[in-house]
Amino acid sequence: MKITTTVSFGEDLGQNPGTLFEARDSDGRVVFGAGFAGLYNTFFRMDRWTLQFFVRGGDNSCTFEKLPPPSDDGGNYMFDFDGRVYQYSPYQDCTARWWDDESRTWQVDDSFGIGETMRGEGKMRVAGRILQFRNGEVSYDGEIILSVPADGFFHNFYYAHGCLSFYQNNSDGEPPWSKLHAVPWKPGQGVIDMSSATTLDLRYPGEKSFAIGQLGSEIIHSSNLGGVYVLDGLEWRVLRQSFKGLSHQLYSMLNWYDRMLVGHYPTGNLFEYDGDVLRQLENWPPVMPGVSTENREAQTTCLYGGDLYVGVWPWAELSRYDAFEDRWHFVRCMFEHPEKTDQVDHPWEDVIKAYNETHDDDVIANDWGHRITGLCAMGDSLYISVSPMGCYRRDMRLEFLHDDDIWNEYRTIYRMRKSGCAAGPVASTEGPTKLEFTAEGDRIEVAQDGIVIAAAAVDRDAVKKMEAAAIEWGNGMFGPLSGEIQG
Repeated sequence: MKITTTVSFGEDLGQNPGTLFEARDSDGRVVFGAGFAGLYNTFFRMDRWTLQFFVRGGDNSCTFEKLPPPSDDGGNYMFDFDGRVYQYSPYQDCTARWWDDESRTWQVDDSFGIGETMRGEGKMRVAGRILQFRNGEVSYDGEIILSVPADGFFHNFYYAHGCLSFYQNNSDGEPPWSKLHAVPWKPGQGVIDMSSATTLDLRYPGEKSFAIGQLGSEIIHSSNLGGVYVLDGLEWRVLRQSFKGLSHQLYSMLNWYDRMLVGHYPTGNLFEYDGDVLRQLENWPPVMPGVSTENREAQTTCLYGGDLYVGVWPWAELSRYDAFEDRWHFVRCMFEHPEKTDQVDHPWEDVIKAYNETHDDDVIANDWGHRITGLCAMGDSLYISVSPMGCYRRDMRLEFLHDDDIWNEYRTIYRMRKSGCAAGPVASTEGPTKLEFTAEGDRIEVAQDGIVIAAAAVDRDAVKKMEAAAIEWGNGMFGPLSGEIQG
């Protein structure tokens, strides 16, 4: 089966492209589809031009492969850009590396800066050129368009709908303060004019975002201190005011049909935002049997193979949601040690407390809990990164970290494969572009203007079911299409 379409994405102002098509069988179950995930996981916005083509079917069995540790730090975060999967550690390494499948090694990308990669920064491709956030500055096509400010520093940038939003933090000021700016800017306009900024004064100095997203015409920022701020045009609305001493952190934002799914701490549930209210989806995902139900964090989300995946702290639980069974499936825990227990909230918590009592020390009890810090679909795989609370150096005060197997669990990036998902980068074009989706035998492919950009294995029986499905254009799990299907 081959599906060919010509699509125009229109003027590129940082918007998420959304869904190309989705096909359902006579019972309303999704059989196959294609689209671009709008996703931000903790520190990084994922590449909005990574196109996924999926064919559902088979038994959903998957395999896991351990990739070599990229650095000496105990943990990794992930993002993708231009068809490459990147990792980074925020502790001491702070260097972006991409996975080279041919050499099976992690390669340093010095364009991000050696030892300079920072959370909330990175690159995105806008109108065919690179918009980069680095060291508190913004450049476009190699030219600086926003320099560091006279007071404090800029951080946590997000560009969408022709507007650049970001924080300005002056923690060392007298008095200290933080602000959230929104400035209109389009490619080709040159230097950003801060006099045109709409600014929201924040309650606390030091506020920053763990996740940022967009829904419809809105841009949504979440604060590490519980604030949720919505930008519509150049108008700020406080959806939830920040408040110290009450945990309410949002770690992931993912566009899902007509709404946004948001990862939450301390419930470990997903919340949904529909453009009006932010509400909890209880038991989304369920707690893994045998562990505590307290202090949980839905840190990462993604779409892969037509399913929703969520990674949850503190036991690194990976769960999969099948929307058309309306059912959650537990995939696996990404760590083997220690044994699961509901007698403590976090892995190794009892061991660390015993060590502190014996040695009169102050190791933080949840420091060596288990996070899934990144979920990234690329090629035929889902890449999964893990870490402790932070990407710490090996702490030899703790006896369990003397074990190489336990230590290396924190440093591993996993590659998961299951049939029926191909993901690859769509190149920018000035006008319409032709996309072809092929499913034949046991293989699916995606091509742009005649060049294959992604391929994967697929279940033969799933391919046979494709022809009877009814295709809907421009709507689906990746959100509504921002563009025009021309043929």
